[in-house]
Amino acid sequence: MFSVDDLALFVRVAELGSLSAAARAADLLPATASATLKRLEAALGVRLVERTTRKLRLTSEGEIWYEHARRALTAVEDGRAALAQTRSTIAGELRIAGPADFGRQYLLPWLAEFRREHPRLSVTLRLGDALSDLHAEPVDLAVRYGSLPDSALVARALATDNRRVVCAAPQYWARAGRPTTPADLTQHECLCYRLDSRPYTDWQFSGAKGAVSVQVRGGLASDDGSAVREWALAGCGVAYKSWIDVAADVRGGRLQTALDDWHGEPAPLYVVFPGLQHQPPRLRAVVDWLLARVAALPPLR
Repeated sequence: MFSVDDLALFVRVAELGSLSAAARAADLLPATASATLKRLEAALGVRLVERTTRKLRLTSEGEIWYEHARRALTAVEDGRAALAQTRSTIAGELRIAGPADFGRQYLLPWLAEFRREHPRLSVTLRLGDALSDLHAEPVDLAVRYGSLPDSALVARALATDNRRVVCAAPQYWARAGRPTTPADLTQHECLCYRLDSRPYTDWQFSGAKGAVSVQVRGGLASDDGSAVREWALAGCGVAYKSWIDVAADVRGGRLQTALDDWHGEPAPLYVVFPGLQHQPPRLRAVVDWLLARVAALPPLR
């Protein structure tokens, strides 16, 4: 086989009419240039040049190959120029995965605004609470809650001090009363979250007297965090949700928290992506955009 550099040398030989001149132009030794030309002829199975005492002359096959080689080199240079422009332009396809509730409340409007600023960008958003495998699935970056066991991924912190809170609609608290200790939750209709087909019923808290774990129960469960929040808004029971997911509802009076003297489980939020050496501008830009948008949210409680 032959390389782009081999083609470039042949084109120089054809245009300069001299192997030594072509070698100088390519910063090669004459012997190296001669070996390159012979390798190219061997790969093609034809003689490309006829050597005389004064100069080189293209054979008829060489004339044909010269036109194709010149066009090929032009195409390669055009491709390099296009890639260079892409490296400095926010364009191409961006595939993002995110948690259901955070995604619907925040990622949907944020990414729509991001694309309005970068119309040459195509964005695909996958929402769901199962963790995406960025090595096996067609995802460029993911927004995730919780710990990050995969050291091959780069993680940027969006909200490290985010926690879960106990909350319900005012009409539910009016009907069932508010818990004063975590143990009181066993007497309430709790809205359970399912992950990997298992119900998440072990609600953990920490307070002045140490850590407490409570096994809750209820008649409604979902693997979609936004469904749990909607049930809570409808007065169906008590939710144990990330503060970011319910902050707007609490501030708007649609949900009210309880057990505020206790700390719920940490729910740090990250944006993660593969640790590639050369990150495309669109990936860097959207990560910076997400960091800025989360930073602009009202302070966490």
